[in-house]
Amino acid sequence: MSDLVRMPLENGGELLIESTDGQGSIPVGGGGKVVQASETVQKAMGNIRSAAEAVLGELRAMEQPPSKVNVQFGIKVTGEASLAVAKSSGEANFNVTIEWNDVKPDK
Repeated sequence: MSDLVRMPLENGGELLIESTDGQGSIPVGGGGKVVQASETVQKAMGNIRSAAEAVLGELRAMEQPPSKVNVQFGIKVTGEASLAVAKSSGEANFNVTIEWNDVKPDK
C-alpha cells in the first residue's frame, strides 16, 4: 500500500509525495497513511544537490576534464520522510556518462 509524505515548502504550502515505505507513518482516513516530513523540500533537495555537485566536481578536476557530464540517480522518499538515493537492482547507484570532444593525446 502506498503512503503519502507531507513535505512543507519554505514559502508556505506543502508537497504530498507518494511513498511505498510505511515506516513511521500515521494512519488517516481511507486506509492510507500520511507521514509528516521533518525537513522542507528545499532542505532535502539541497542534500541531493550537494551529492550531485560532489560527483561533478570530481569529474571536472580530472587532468583532462570531460566536455560533457550526465549524472542520473533516483530519489526515494522514505517512511522517515526524508529523501535518499533510490535503490536500483538492490544497490544505490549513480549513472554517470562522460564525454570528451577533441581530446589531444599527451605528448
